[in-house]
Amino acid sequence: MNKIDRYVATSVLWSFLVVMFVLLGLDTAIAFIDQIKKVSDDYTVQSILQVLLYRLPGKFAEYVPISSLIGTLMGLGTLASTSELTVMRAAGMPIWRIGLSACQPIIFVALFGMGLSEFVAPVAEQKANLVEKLQDQKEGNFALTGGVWLKADNNFVYINAADRSGKLYGIKIFSPDGQHLKSITDAKSAIHINDTQWLLADVKKTVFYPDHIKVQTLPSEKWSVSIKPEHLYLASQEPDFLSLSQLRTYQLYLETQKQDGAQYALEFWSKALRPVACIALVLVALSSVFGPLRSSTMGGRIFSGVMIGLAFQNGLNLFGRMSVATGFPPAVGVSIPIVICLLSGILLMRRRG
Repeated sequence: MNKIDRYVATSVLWSFLVVMFVLLGLDTAIAFIDQIKKVSDDYTVQSILQVLLYRLPGKFAEYVPISSLIGTLMGLGTLASTSELTVMRAAGMPIWRIGLSACQPIIFVALFGMGLSEFVAPVAEQKANLVEKLQDQKEGNFALTGGVWLKADNNFVYINAADRSGKLYGIKIFSPDGQHLKSITDAKSAIHINDTQWLLADVKKTVFYPDHIKVQTLPSEKWSVSIKPEHLYLASQEPDFLSLSQLRTYQLYLETQKQDGAQYALEFWSKALRPVACIALVLVALSSVFGPLRSSTMGGRIFSGVMIGLAFQNGLNLFGRMSVATGFPPAVGVSIPIVICLLSGILLMRRRG
């Protein structure tokens, strides 16, 4: 049985890799076409390719579930079309054993994808964001888009980008006085000095008086704020670009500040349950190969896999966002489509024998 197990696992793994290569290729091509219109003297084609390369690890982890589904359909479908699955069943190999063989490489790539999303993708994505956003500053096209807003000590702060060392780029600090705006501080960058002190560089400060406006340009200025550097860095990143540990850390911080951390909790559970989602989709693929797709063509299997994958992803997004909107635990919202796929796959597998 070991040779048969390896044969089934190898077939599924190669199909998975082919599907992943195609998905990453299509995603990269579409992203390149979208980015090419931004080419300038500062943001070259080489910069675009660098950004796309940095984002590959995160895309790989994101496409693992759908690649697992279509890869299993293709790998086992090929064996079914050559009657090899029929021979295995005739030799006394139960369906659950074939399913276990198919799940082994998927579990491996799912764990590998989690490793990428935890240790590699956040660092690479942060570098990609810095390449993109710092080009905007070089061109003088800095605008209040693409970064993050947060409230700190009654001030409203915008951060365009941040790196893992805690250095901030493109900071705007809006200081209100009741219902009126007291001042706006615009700085190119900021570095952390001690617990509550930051040093702003290349500062332009606009102060609003009742009868006039005063503009100051300073090489540097101290900024006192109670937020820690790691929290500022996490706040400046999109939730889907953060690792599991970073998502959990910032979610707990927001909860201690009595702010809404549901979006970070949703992304945490979406990433944490990816391996389970992969297994659920593999079970659905197995039940389909031994059922309605047994005599289907390869194109039919791929089309079915894409449709099932889209339905699963839409269900994941729907229930996840509904849980955030209604105040329901995000873990439950993410789990609903996964549990539906698991139960459907198990029940259909039992019916197939």
